[in-house]
Amino acid sequence: MKRLPVIIPPKVRDQIREQMLYIARDSIDRALAWKDRVQAAILAIGTMPGHAIDEDAADRIGETLRKLVSEGTYLIHYRVDEAAATVHIVNIRHGARLPRADEP
Repeated sequence: MKRLPVIIPPKVRDQIREQMLYIARDSIDRALAWKDRVQAAILAIGTMPGHAIDEDAADRIGETLRKLVSEGTYLIHYRVDEAAATVHIVNIRHGARLPRADEP
């Protein structure tokens, strides 16, 4: 399968940055390594965008979203735009944190 371009909007980049800063309070090296791993996982979605549909998130926000669990803890929600042949990252958050009102 051909690799689809992955679109990471500013909101998601901010979420990654916030989590990285949180981790950096304990270790800057761990924070930077985490960021590299999460970004690699996000970009890899473009090569295999068929992860499970997250029914709970779809019910909350009213659209079909797929979910990748990165490092066993971080939830990465995304949608595949078949017509445009692109992957749109919608959200990333720690799985222990409940979603905010506007999050999947």
